[in-house]
Amino acid sequence: MLSVDERVRADRFMFERHRRQYIFAHAMLRLALSRVAPNVAPSDWSFAAGRYGRPFVAAPATSAALHFSLSHADGCVACVVSRHEAVGIDVETVSRRVAPLSTALRFFAPEEVEALRGLPEPAAIERFFDYWTLKEAYLKARGFGLNLPLDAFAMQVSREAIEIRFKPDIIDDPQGWRFSLCSPSPSHRLAIADGSRADGGLPITRNPWPLQEAAE
Repeated sequence: MLSVDERVRADRFMFERHRRQYIFAHAMLRLALSRVAPNVAPSDWSFAAGRYGRPFVAAPATSAALHFSLSHADGCVACVVSRHEAVGIDVETVSRRVAPLSTALRFFAPEEVEALRGLPEPAAIERFFDYWTLKEAYLKARGFGLNLPLDAFAMQVSREAIEIRFKPDIIDDPQGWRFSLCSPSPSHRLAIADGSRADGGLPITRNPWPLQEAAE
């Protein structure tokens, strides 16, 4: 299903696990796109990159534009496909070796650092990866990559809701964003950012691997 360019890139990986991860991620993306547009074979999609490196569907043209976000970590790959452009996904491997507070002091907003200070270490590690995946998902949904500093906005996570707050110089409406968190495995944390502003947010349909080819 992969393009010639994707196969070449896959062969450049030094370690087999990274090669397999890349292949699974890009094959899953093609299958997911073809589930939404079943008239297009998974091998027929082609992609290009935008100004900040965000990939997008270059061809073929479909009746309604399709947008996607792709993420992978050791042992897990994930993607989201939507007809709304402002969607992003991030998955991370939850590592107990992370020093959440020292890392947060370098990258996170002050209110996030203070929230981590108030938690015991096991809970602080969990909350750290909540913040990290939510922030990455937001940046991907905006198409900024890492061109917007992680401390320019803050996530607030509670049992009732997940909210985002921006520094005064960031032009965005916090009410226009919805977020979700889940754990696809005991060692992974996954976040989805939805900036579609659709009433009630976009419905999320989860499809675990393996996805079947659209032609089947």
